[in-house]
Amino acid sequence: MSVDIRIPTVPPTVEPVTLRRATAADAAALALVGAATFLEAFTWMLPGADIVAHCAKNHTPEAYATYLAKPDTRITLAVAGADVPVGYAMLTAPELPSFDVLPTDIELKRIYLFSRFRSSATPVAGHPGVRTAQALMDAAIADALALGRTRLLLGTHAGNERAIGFYRRNGFSEAGTRTFTVGTQVCCDLIFALDL
Repeated sequence: MSVDIRIPTVPPTVEPVTLRRATAADAAALALVGAATFLEAFTWMLPGADIVAHCAKNHTPEAYATYLAKPDTRITLAVAGADVPVGYAMLTAPELPSFDVLPTDIELKRIYLFSRFRSSATPVAGHPGVRTAQALMDAAIADALALGRTRLLLGTHAGNERAIGFYRRNGFSEAGTRTFTVGTQVCCDLIFALDL
């Protein structure tokens, strides 16, 4: 018996993306997207077992519910189609123990987006001509300002050149380093800062 497999010749249409504020009801979706995008982003450099261990510890519905219960947390969720989560930007009180944190700092703890939605062909509702990642960054900066913060901090792997380029284009500058453990791997992260 033969199977007729047809490969599409036209790329699939990318659904428009909408940004909205995440709520406690989104904790499971945030955990799923967080783990999946972390896996997508770091398979080039980290062993699978370490990625799985990291996600099992840090990307759980309970972890996101705990963050969402804190007054300084703001999460902007990017959704496509029928409210399908495709990425998010997460602000939290700074968790950078080796860095000199100021009382008016806030940390962009995560900004994750599935690669399929990074294209300029992906329309973002209410943000004409802006890519989804930039719309998420703009939302994070607006939230930081609304919280009265004067500096936005973030950490990223020193080898993540694509992300570093994005942060620099948004006005961030290198402000320090930290070590970051993923499973059994100790990674060197750069800390970037943006004065608001």
